[in-house]
Amino acid sequence: MDRTLPRGFADIDPAWLTDALREGGVIDGSTAVHTCEAAVLGTGEGFAGDLARLTVGYEGGVGPATMVVKIPTSIDDNRSGSEMLGVYEREIRMYQHILPSLGAPVPAVYFADVDPNPDWEKQMSAVRALERLPVWLLRIITWLLQRFVKPEPRPSVLILEDMAPAEIGDQVAGASLDRIGRVLEVAARYHAATWGDRLPEPGPWLVSGGVAPKFFQASFLGTRRQFLRGEGRNVSAHMKALLDRLRRDGVDRGRRVHTAVPQCLLHGDLRLDNMFFEGDEVAALIDWQLSRTGPAVVDVAYFIAGSADPDVDEAEIDALLGRYHAALVEAGVDDYPLERFTADYEDGLLMVLGSLTAVELLDMGDARGRDLVDRMVTRLDARLARVAA
Repeated sequence: MDRTLPRGFADIDPAWLTDALREGGVIDGSTAVHTCEAAVLGTGEGFAGDLARLTVGYEGGVGPATMVVKIPTSIDDNRSGSEMLGVYEREIRMYQHILPSLGAPVPAVYFADVDPNPDWEKQMSAVRALERLPVWLLRIITWLLQRFVKPEPRPSVLILEDMAPAEIGDQVAGASLDRIGRVLEVAARYHAATWGDRLPEPGPWLVSGGVAPKFFQASFLGTRRQFLRGEGRNVSAHMKALLDRLRRDGVDRGRRVHTAVPQCLLHGDLRLDNMFFEGDEVAALIDWQLSRTGPAVVDVAYFIAGSADPDVDEAEIDALLGRYHAALVEAGVDDYPLERFTADYEDGLLMVLGSLTAVELLDMGDARGRDLVDRMVTRLDARLARVAA
């Protein structure tokens, strides 16, 4: 299909959508889109994308009456950071190459394409070379990259099945323990599907979370104080002590959890806003932009810390960990004892804490965005009580 990818919802007209849906096998050659209306669902949704629901009319045949389209965010700062991380191409490739065989519940893909970055291999080689530098120098380089490097905007478009009337999760509201447990069981199944020798081959768009521990540490050190200023009212003395601990051992910890802990494919942003439910059953997981390979405990810790209210007792958290582990074993993983997994979970919580400070680099948008961060901080603080400073 000879086409130009849309850069905004206004570019998605009946002619363009007809070609896209035909290429995706959604409609046949005798069917054409006659009308197409876009209703914006969110700007900066997930902080990296803009979403709209398309209401579509056809002539000569039939097709889906509604669908959801996702394009890169129109928020400049978030777009630049997302382009640097390669999140748009990563999500498209996940839907094209990995998710169809993963067994995870995902929406049907009607069309997906991206203007690829031809320089990924060179950029990854540069990152590996820079990893040899001391962290203090990488802090300066990271600061310069974040403020002055603006990657070329590359259009991408993802058109997915409309999951309505399934209910989208609510990160601010949180979830019941049973719903959390059901999500963890789903996560265990897609983790198991990529466990050990089933791990997808790394490539320029799918990398290990441990590819650049010094860069990660440099970013953490550059955002830690700003995070404390912005979220200080929600940060306990214990969390501050753990942030100091990460100042000292963040690089070594990042290397250890990405070498000594079993690796699998991670969703990377496993939270309630990125999933649909039918009752308490998980109908679909969405937003695979931050997918990477790494230790399963990072997905687990991130989801629990973002979903369970602070007053949930740690005994109930241990029960959730047991529920996840039982599902992992049932899916065929027999080399990861519960005791080891539970111990590694504490490292997962610390990795989540280190990455959370990067929220200060994002435009959080409306009041809900700030509320979301505040809830995440207070919930994570409660879960970190089990981790010695």
